[in-house]
Amino acid sequence: MSPMPSLKHAPKKMSRHDSGHEGEHGSEAASAVRVSFHIAEPYAALLRRHGLDSLDALFASSDGELLSKPGLAAWRQRWRLTLNDQEQRVVLYMKRFTAPPRSARRGISRSGTSSLAGQEWHWIERLRSDGVACMAPVAFGEELRGRREIRSVIVTASAPGRSLETWMKEPTDLDRACTPALLKATADLVSTLHAHGYAHRDLYLSHVFFDPSDQSLRLIDLQRVIRPTWRFSRWVVKDVASLNYSTPARLVSRTDRLRWMRYYLGARKLGIAGKRLAYRVIGKTRQVARRDSRRTLRPPA
Repeated sequence: MSPMPSLKHAPKKMSRHDSGHEGEHGSEAASAVRVSFHIAEPYAALLRRHGLDSLDALFASSDGELLSKPGLAAWRQRWRLTLNDQEQRVVLYMKRFTAPPRSARRGISRSGTSSLAGQEWHWIERLRSDGVACMAPVAFGEELRGRREIRSVIVTASAPGRSLETWMKEPTDLDRACTPALLKATADLVSTLHAHGYAHRDLYLSHVFFDPSDQSLRLIDLQRVIRPTWRFSRWVVKDVASLNYSTPARLVSRTDRLRWMRYYLGARKLGIAGKRLAYRVIGKTRQVARRDSRRTLRPPA
């Protein structure tokens, strides 16, 4: 059961710098090494000035801040890059993947891409073309041998503002005053995402950014996005439950959550279908809480 009608838009091509194939070796296509690299046009000059305009350069760079966290596999790296651009500083985020295991690449076929970085680049372009607000793509590169991913990298622009998770940890009186508007804004954002047939699959407050200057919202971390062709309601429930679970009860009441659901459905009252969805979300939220509790209690390896 999809809560919103499916909308279809013709995808738009994003302006990009494309260096094409940087190298190719071997006589057979299956064993040939293929390297491709792309830069979004607005960032081409910036990366060029800092010597970050190639796949090799991005993998060699260690000038940023390595963002490590418990449980992050050795074949994955996350970096925060701060680049000077004339009189201002530009913050970018980079993900690097080196020889990822087959288990990590299972979802790539859904996006029709060849690498983990390529998968997220694909979904960023698709969501932006369909009017779903998300972070801006900066650069993407991959090195493949046949179907095997040797390495890949994606760079995205820092979303303005801060995550709703951070925003809600120590809210000011002004922040609290924004809560009613945020209920409507987050409902509209998630509704638009789902109306176009996408599921985020990691929709926690940490992945929704709020810019107080214009009260806009953006999604980040789109690597796990899918566009399922069946059982879509399952993914709708998972997305909404993840958002519900990560929203603190001290700031958002039960009444607020029901109001959010009405905004999401575009309905003045919850009908039978809306109540059914709400109960499914409540059940899934409890399941997420139990799983998170077990993970917290699990001793470190």
